[in-house]
Amino acid sequence: MNTKPSGKDISAVPSQNEKTKGVETLLGDPKKGIIKLALPMIAAMSMQTIYNLVDAVWVSGLGADALAAIGFVFPFFFMAMALSNGLGVGAGSAISRRIGARDKVGADNVAVHTLIIT
Repeated sequence: MNTKPSGKDISAVPSQNEKTKGVETLLGDPKKGIIKLALPMIAAMSMQTIYNLVDAVWVSGLGADALAAIGFVFPFFFMAMALSNGLGVGAGSAISRRIGARDKVGADNVAVHTLIIT
């Protein structure tokens, strides 16, 4: 007979008293935590800005109409990126809550549904 609860594997989840590296970052020095969490976002946003600038410079060599087309499409592209980022943040939050509740099946379910939506 299987005595393990179905769908919940809590052996891989740290206990309530153990602090993971991420929890230590959040509970430690706030200034260091903010910098550590902000650096990947700063890098990603900088790369996106550089990409857009290089794209505009390259397309400007094709003429004014091509540059105007880039300017016209940018808001739609930005909306698609914003929706994707919103889904990613929402999925991360939902998965984190499921992991915190030690519900691996639920976390897997949220991840699968997020992938299906996108």
